[in-house]
Amino acid sequence: MKPHIELEKLRKFVNASGSYNLVVKGNDVEVHFSPNFPEAIPHLPDNQPVEHVMYGTLENGIIYFYKFETTSSFGTTENILTDDDPIMEWLKYVD
Repeated sequence: MKPHIELEKLRKFVNASGSYNLVVKGNDVEVHFSPNFPEAIPHLPDNQPVEHVMYGTLENGIIYFYKFETTSSFGTTENILTDDDPIMEWLKYVD
C-alpha cells in the first residue's frame, strides 16, 4: 500500500508547523516542505533553499502519496513512491 495518512491528522500537523504547507484541490493533494531551521542550513546544497513536494490522491479522507519531488540548486529530482517507501517514513510519526 502506498504511503498514506488521514487528511485531518496531516492538516493538524501542518497547521502546527511552520515548515509545511498543505494544498488540497479536489482529490489532488500536495504537501510542500522547506527545511528552514538553522540545523538544516549547513546540509543544504550551496546553502540554498530546498523544497520538497509530496503529491498524493485523497480517497475517503485518506491521502495516498505517489510522488516525491525535490527542487534545489542542483535542479529537480523526482521519485515515484513504492509501497512503504522509506522516504515517507516520517508519516508514521505524525499524531
